[in-house]
Parts: sequence; structure tokens; C-alpha cells
Amino acid sequence: MNWRHIQLIYHREMRDQLRDRRTLFTIAVLPLLLYPLIGLLMMQVAQFNREYSVRIRVVGHENWPQAHPLLDPQRKLSLPASATEPARLIEFSTEPWPVDGEDLEGLRRTSSSAVQLDFVDAVLIVKPEFQAHMQRRLASASIKVEAGNAPEVATDLAEGDGVAEQATAPKFIDDGLELVVNLARDHSQLAQSRLQRVLDSWQQSWISKELVLAGISPQLVEPLALSQTDVSPVSVRRAMLWSKVLPFVMLVWALTGAFYPAIDLCAGEKERGTLETLLSSPARRNEIVWGKLFTVATFSISSALLNLFSMHATAGLIVKQLALAGSSQAADALGPLPIHALGWLVLLLLPMAAFFSALALAVAALARSTKEGQYYLMPLLLVTLPLVSLPMIPSLSLNLGTSLVPVSGAVFLVRSLIEGRYAEALMHLPVVVMVTIACCLLSIRWAIRQFESESVMFRESDRWNLQSWLHHLWRDRGMTASPAEAILCGLIILVAMFFAQFMAGSSIADWNAVVRMTVAVQIGLILMPCLLMAIFLTRSLRHALRIHHVQPSHLAAAICLGVTLHPTYTALGNAIRYVYSLGDQIQAALAHFSQLIYAQPLWAVLLLLAVMPAICEELTFRGFIFGGLVKQGGALRAILITSLFFGFTHTILQQSIAATIMGLMLGLIAWRTGGVVCCIAVHVINNVLSIGLAWLPANHCELPPSLSWCLRVENDTWLYQPQWHTISVGIALVMIAILFNRSPETQRVVQVEAL
Repeated sequence: MNWRHIQLIYHREMRDQLRDRRTLFTIAVLPLLLYPLIGLLMMQVAQFNREYSVRIRVVGHENWPQAHPLLDPQRKLSLPASATEPARLIEFSTEPWPVDGEDLEGLRRTSSSAVQLDFVDAVLIVKPEFQAHMQRRLASASIKVEAGNAPEVATDLAEGDGVAEQATAPKFIDDGLELVVNLARDHSQLAQSRLQRVLDSWQQSWISKELVLAGISPQLVEPLALSQTDVSPVSVRRAMLWSKVLPFVMLVWALTGAFYPAIDLCAGEKERGTLETLLSSPARRNEIVWGKLFTVATFSISSALLNLFSMHATAGLIVKQLALAGSSQAADALGPLPIHALGWLVLLLLPMAAFFSALALAVAALARSTKEGQYYLMPLLLVTLPLVSLPMIPSLSLNLGTSLVPVSGAVFLVRSLIEGRYAEALMHLPVVVMVTIACCLLSIRWAIRQFESESVMFRESDRWNLQSWLHHLWRDRGMTASPAEAILCGLIILVAMFFAQFMAGSSIADWNAVVRMTVAVQIGLILMPCLLMAIFLTRSLRHALRIHHVQPSHLAAAICLGVTLHPTYTALGNAIRYVYSLGDQIQAALAHFSQLIYAQPLWAVLLLLAVMPAICEELTFRGFIFGGLVKQGGALRAILITSLFFGFTHTILQQSIAATIMGLMLGLIAWRTGGVVCCIAVHVINNVLSIGLAWLPANHCELPPSLSWCLRVENDTWLYQPQWHTISVGIALVMIAILFNRSPETQRVVQVEAL
């Protein structure tokens, strides 16, 4: 690779981008203007943020206990000012209880009409039996004096008589009170919440008064006062808040700042006709990609940094304004971020900008025009936003599981550094660095492959016609699927699996339900789309599913590999469950599912859960989809994408991770053997061993002495001997080497698929 060529291309692209006024405005000028204008607008809008009073009509006020009224003659709350903070925001109006000519239902209809017509925000109906009900409640909680015993107050009185239950869903009808509201209106919701607080204050005041009359101090039922001492410095509290917000904003701007220059450098050059000149230069394709990548990364970093510093400076000015206004708590929380924290954010930005720039460059290379390229921004954002927003969840923190997640692990690491948890960050630093480097290399490799593909770089922009497109699909059918058809098949399966999860619900009640669900998923959702697309979109069903003749040595090696690889797969599953522990609900569901299958004959369980899934999944993923993706030298693409599709079809996260890793091995076998038969053999044996080692001890079967050299019994379960894990890895490597030895026929099949 000639770095002189990369430098020339970088300078060329930078000059072209700096001549574009729209690019300069978006990258440099807009961040400096955007956040001050947003801050000015927020401060202007804040002037309209004032609390409005609500109107509540009280019907039957005379039915309230006169010894402790709610309203005085001036229709004001008669409670102490300290207990009636919402009183200034409530306008009460009173009406007497209607005469005998109107029943309660008529009163409800009248009150409902008044609320719906916005005459009032809520109507409180005080029924005649309310006062008697309060007397009964007082009698039920009366003081019991017995010989030789001290007075004690009933539990319901001491606990405030269900105030906690009323706080979430007020229910006054049983107490002789009824509230008529219109919860579709904000003012009516405010009236409900404020009236609830008033009634709670009145009830506490009533309880205190009755306790005084009974000779008991009201302090007995007062809540405990908890004094709080915060040992965290103000700077750490500020860093904790900013460490959640700023990485999200910075990475989103890094992605958007990389995408628009990438569109102009790829799709824009296609439109201007300058791409052919660049491709015909002495620079190689990878050198061109590196030159463009450095250009896109420069704009990505510049955009993110300018947005970061502009947002932080604007927030600092707003904080000063809040401090002058007397809001010291908000000023402490939103104060300026320490300089070292900004340094950690910049350090995070460098690898993330490289990753996003390579992604944007690869996606932009697919576009035929600038207009088409802009449509690709939203899907790219939707894919990356979950990774960026995952660290904002309060319950998640930096651990081995989160450090393995791309992008999210780096954000978690920077958060720990900003908050001063250096030991925690140092512990997980190697994992985060390796994952980040792997993501950057894969994205850069993808971008290079896009530029090396003539079909991608020289696609013409034409109008799409449904009839001609269908005619093209039927006329130009190949022996195997195209890459687009293969990816479409995988996406259809994933979407179908998503909706099937919600439609199934908790319907797994017996073995018949397990059979129906498994058959529907494996045949209906996984195999059927593959078969239909293979029948209608390819010329040969056998070639489309990659059902080729298999070498006897390959089949024997695959059988041995399935047996020897299972201990490693079991250890992998245990490691994944250690890193990502199963939730209580998932454990309960798996225990219920295990009980159902343990009660069935072993042959039926193996046929349903071992043989059928292996055949259906391998024909689909390592057959039809792999055969389409492996074209044009896309072996790595086929192995990675099919393993991801295969993993996502498993609904439990831990199973998805294990299946994805297993899919990499199966994809490697499918590529080297040129068919799907060996993959089916490995998959079947792996499933049979997993189910058998769980079913046999559950049905109280004793471990045969002939297997004691590789298995042991521990807590009524069969486990592999520790030394067998190491032995299995060595034998598995030998079997893989045998599988890599292609025959001339297999070599010819692989060469035909690569065309």
C-alpha cells in the first residue's frame, strides 16, 4: 500500500469538500449556531411554563363531617397552610346535594356533562353516607383498653388507612366519595392529582385530631425523618450526568457528520462522472478507500467536536442563568464538565469516528445517486442508535457482558473513566479495545470490498418497473440465489420469527403445544420461505439448497467433529450464561419446557428437537442463504451473515450468542466441503448430545461405566470430564483439517458458486 497515493487522495478530497459551502455550513457553522439558538429558544419558552389553577365543583359539601370540614364558608381549604400547598392552584365551587327528585345516576350524568363541556375540570360528589362511613371507620380503629395492657391503635389507622393504595389509583366511591373526571384532558388529570393530595392531607389532619381527642400524640403516626448525607463531590455528580448525555450526542453527530461527506465522495462522484477518473489512476482500490476514509473521518471528528463543545458551552451559560435565578440544585447538576472528562470523550471519538466513517463509506458506495444515498441514512441510524443509547439505561454498567457489545462497551468504558472508576475501566480495557479494533477492521474491509466490486461502483441509476423486475427475476434465474435474494430470505425469516413470538405467547402448556410450535417454526417459518424462493427464483432446487455429493472422508470427519466439538460447545454455553445470566422468568420458562420434554419418549424428543431443526435450519442458512452470499468470492460475507441470521432465530439471548458462534463453525464447514450435508451431520449430533445428556439423568438413567472416561455425575446431572474439554479441542482441529482437504469435484462446485 502506497501512503503517498493515500495522502494525495486525502488532499484532493479535502479540497473538494472544503469548496462546498453546504458542507462547511453543516460541519462547522451549524454546530456553533444550533445550540445557542436552542438555548435561547428554551429560555423564551420557559416563560410560558407556569402552573394553571384547576376548577373543582363539590356537590354535597354539607355531607362532610362538620367537626373537621374540608372547606370554610369562603370555599377555601380549612386545612393548615403547610398541608395545603396545592390549595392556591384549585378553585372550588360548591353545590348542595340535590333534592329527592334527582337520583344519583342523574347527578352523575349532570356532572359528566359539566366536565365534558369544560365548565369544570372535575366534580367531587360527597354522598350523604360519607359522614356515617367516617364514623364507622373511627369506631373500627378505636382504642382498645384491656386490663393490664397499654392502649394500642389499630393497624389501619396507624398506616394511614390505605393512602399508599390511593396514591396510584384513587377510588373514593367505597368511602362515600365519587370523582368525575375527563382523563383525556390535561387539566382534568391535574385536578385529579391535586385533589388526591388535598384529601390525603385532610385525612392525615383528621387522624391527628382524633388521636389528640383519644389522648395519643399525633407524632406516633408521623413518618420517620431521614437525614441524608451525600459523600459524592459536586464534580463527580456533574460528570455522572454529562457522561450519559454527551457520548450519545457526540456519537450521533459523529455518524451524521461522516455520512453526508461519504455520500458526496461516492454517489456524488458517480453523478459528476469523476469516479472513473479516480479509479483509473495508479492508486489501488484500497488506497482510494483509505484516502476517502481519512477525509470522512476528519469531517466526522470535526462535526462531533464542534457539537460537543458548543453544546457544553451553551449548557454552561444556561447553568449560570439558573444559578442567578436561585436554582442552585440545577446549577450543581448541570455545571461545567471537568477537562479530563472532555479528554476521555475525545479519546472515545477517535475509534468511533473510524468505525462510523467506514460504515458510512460502505453504505454510500451502494448508492447510485446522492438522492438515493440520503435514503440510507435512516436505516444506518436505526441500526446504530440502540448501541449508542444502551449505556443510558440506569441498570446497566461496565462488566464483561457489556464490554463485548460493539460501541456500547466503549461508551461504558469512557463513563467509568469520567466517573473516576479507574480500576473497573482498567479491568475491562483489553476486551473493549479488541472488540473496537475488530469492528473497525471489519467495517474498513467491507468498504474496501465495496470499492473492489465493479457491480457496486458502476451501477446505473434507472427507473424501477415491477413488471420488468419480475420478468428479470424469472428470465435471469441462476443455479443458486443472488446475494440480494439470500439476504431477503433471511430478513423474511427474522420478521416472521418476531411476530411468531407474540402470537405464541404462553401457549406452551403441554407436549402437543410444543410439537405444534416447533413444526410451525421450523417448517412454516424457516424452511418454507427458503423452499419457495428456491423453487421460483432458481433453476435447480438441489443446487440452490447446496445438496451436493459428499466425500466419505468428509462425512466421517463431520460425524467425529460433531461428537468431539460438543464438550467445547457445552463449555461455551456455560461461559455465556456466566457472562449474561438468565433472568428469573426465562429460567422458569426453561424449567417448564424441560419438564414437558423429559416426560416424553427420547426418540420423539430427538426427532422433534434435534433432527428436524438441524435439517430445516441447515438447508435454509447453510444451503439457500449461504449459496447466494458465497457468490463473487464472498466466503467471509456468507459465513458471517448466515451465522448472524442463524443466531437471531433463537429467541433467548444466551442461545443466540452460542448459536452465532456455532454458526461460524458450520459456515466454515459449508464453505470448505461445498455442500450442506456435513453441516446437517454436525448439527444433528450436537443437538442429540445436548438433549440426551439432559434427558437421561432427568429420567433416572445411570451413567454406563464405559463412558466414565469422558463423563461424570454431579448433582444428578451428566457432565464432561475436565480433561475431555482439552482433548476434544485437539481432535476437533484434526477433523477440521480433514474437512479442508477438498476433492476435485468439491473444488469444482466451490469454483462454480464463487462465479
